[in-house]
Amino acid sequence: MALLLISSQHDEKTKPESITSLHERVGKLNGLNIFFIETSGRSCLTARQACGVESAARANPHASVTLYMEKTPIANLSSFKSDKDEVNCAITQFLLRRIENVRILRHNLLDHLEGTPLWEFYRSGLLNKSTTPLVHRSDAIRVALLWKNGGIYLDLDCIVMRPLDSLNNTVGTVRDFIPNWIENGVMAFHAGHPFLHFLMKSMVLAFRPDNYLSLGPSAVTEAILDFCDRDDLLANTLLLCSRNSSLFIQPPDSFYAIGSGRADVFYQQTTDLADWNKLKHSFLSHIYDSGSGRPVPPTSLYAQLARDYCPFTYRTSESNGSF
Repeated sequence: MALLLISSQHDEKTKPESITSLHERVGKLNGLNIFFIETSGRSCLTARQACGVESAARANPHASVTLYMEKTPIANLSSFKSDKDEVNCAITQFLLRRIENVRILRHNLLDHLEGTPLWEFYRSGLLNKSTTPLVHRSDAIRVALLWKNGGIYLDLDCIVMRPLDSLNNTVGTVRDFIPNWIENGVMAFHAGHPFLHFLMKSMVLAFRPDNYLSLGPSAVTEAILDFCDRDDLLANTLLLCSRNSSLFIQPPDSFYAIGSGRADVFYQQTTDLADWNKLKHSFLSHIYDSGSGRPVPPTSLYAQLARDYCPFTYRTSESNGSF
């Protein structure tokens, strides 16, 4: 397995394409599977979620980009439809109908746990005790889908800036949290990778219904330490692990150059050049707090990233304040 270092090809900023030129390049998909999960059961994405999907499709026009949406509403959703909802649904329909490498699948998402170590855990009813069911379900479903199908899982609050086809059997670390901390917002694995099977078994034991992180970053971090027999997890390191397998720990700049401890940077009126430079070698940027409803000023770093990498979504939603 080749070491997954960030190569010099990421030095130049990738410019977004027009829809016409994007479609001219789609041709035959290259087999790369990028997928997102939306577990609430809402009929449409928010504009900020749609931005993640659009950016992934534009940066990876030969990949298959799949959005798995829960078929049955789980959250207590209002039946009132606002103007913002109408815009969001128009954007979602655009992604489905106009960007050819995007597909939206509406399933009972927990059915994807069948045939995995998480199935009996789900059937036992323990998952229903969660105080943050949308988070815990998403954490479980992403690992099951990766193990079954392989590919690259992305959180919906990621803005993709580069091609992702060099990512393989890898996760990313962060710099502004506890040491040796692995996030699960970006995960790339071959189908059937033995770590994923080990992780699912570990998640059953790690589950705490009142701890929203218990099936997410903390479970992934502890599972890697155990599976790869490590005391620490250094960035830019290829780990040789159990069952003749390996995985690569990406440096923070790959996915989380601006971490959760500096989330305010995305929403400030002015953008520091130093923060732009932090993203210079990133595959993508995980936008922390994007689901909180915080205002996004037009001159903010978040708005500038959206304008560059999900131009249709930003242009359509920004006009009526939906972004």
